[in-house]
Amino acid sequence: MIKCLHVFAGLFCVIGFNSCSTSSLKENINKTGDVAGQAIGQFASGVTTGVKKSIEPKIDISDNVKNKGLSFGKMTISSDSAATANTLVAYIIFNNDFTGTITARAFDNKNLEMGRVKVEIKGRKDESRYIEFHFDKRCELKNDCCLRLE
Repeated sequence: MIKCLHVFAGLFCVIGFNSCSTSSLKENINKTGDVAGQAIGQFASGVTTGVKKSIEPKIDISDNVKNKGLSFGKMTISSDSAATANTLVAYIIFNNDFTGTITARAFDNKNLEMGRVKVEIKGRKDESRYIEFHFDKRCELKNDCCLRLE
């Protein structure tokens, strides 16, 4: 953020020294504002991406699940009302008709199991939807954990 402020100060100094008329001053201010806005937008985008990556645990899908005709799209970790990251939201694609249970197990960075959730799901071929796996509030899904869908 301090770096951005230095950029703004430098840009405004350049405008002040290089502008002779009011119209060119306005043009330079507009150009500087555009460049500054782009820099801030890129900074904000980088922060958002960094936060998302900080909660990105490894997710493994067992061959047993894959062989039942299920595949997975986007998967995210979300927080509950206590701001604890303990819900896995998985986009499931049904390549075959399926009725059964999917178990999500969470492991810490020492490979010790710390949570298990079973969800009954049913879907017909070519359907898809989001399924939520709600872990116990004490099971905080962090970037150093691993999730396994079985």
